[in-house]
Amino acid sequence: MLDQNAATPLYEQLKLAIREGIKTGQFQPGTRLPSEAELEKLYDVSRITVRRAVKELCEEEILARKQGKGTFVLNSVIHVNPSYARDLKIDQEDDVVCLKRLMYADGVPVMIDAAYIPEKRFPGIYDKLEGNVALFRLMEQGYGVNLEHYYKVLKVRKATREMGRLLNCRVGDPMFDLFKITYNNMGIPQSISVSILKGEDTYYVISSEKEDRINQSGLSWKV
Repeated sequence: MLDQNAATPLYEQLKLAIREGIKTGQFQPGTRLPSEAELEKLYDVSRITVRRAVKELCEEEILARKQGKGTFVLNSVIHVNPSYARDLKIDQEDDVVCLKRLMYADGVPVMIDAAYIPEKRFPGIYDKLEGNVALFRLMEQGYGVNLEHYYKVLKVRKATREMGRLLNCRVGDPMFDLFKITYNNMGIPQSISVSILKGEDTYYVISSEKEDRINQSGLSWKV
């Protein structure tokens, strides 16, 4: 049961509850999620709360809607393409945890972020990915990895229909596309991340200090 009096909004609590249900096997990858009415009854929340939670989980590619069939649980453990496998120095058949998130600021979507983490280097990490987890902190503190350096490629691309839908922009608008491989202190690649941001009101700061930054409309991220 969700806590109606908690500071965390109910839709966020419901998202966490559904994620937990996926981890525990209550909702199996590839199977249909209970209907909105069933979730409403199961968690004692409003239909609006259910719709927002499911919508955001679909945007994060934890769930997927299929017209006329319902909402289904996606598998977050995948096999990456040959290029990513080479970059990560793994076999293409190796399991990779894919963490996709739509990042918000003041309720406005500002960035699409996808991280690819080899499961054999971080066993059980999928079960620890909850809420707004700081991925690199989890990798360093939870697995004792020293993330020492990275390789980045920054390019400009045009917004696709899907990007436009998620970031509220037009198809063809300029977007920043940041590809990043992070390495440990032995030079072994630990993860790949791909971040998509609107070109409007966004600038990339390249610094001689340890961390570069992206800034958008007064907000700032380490990259």
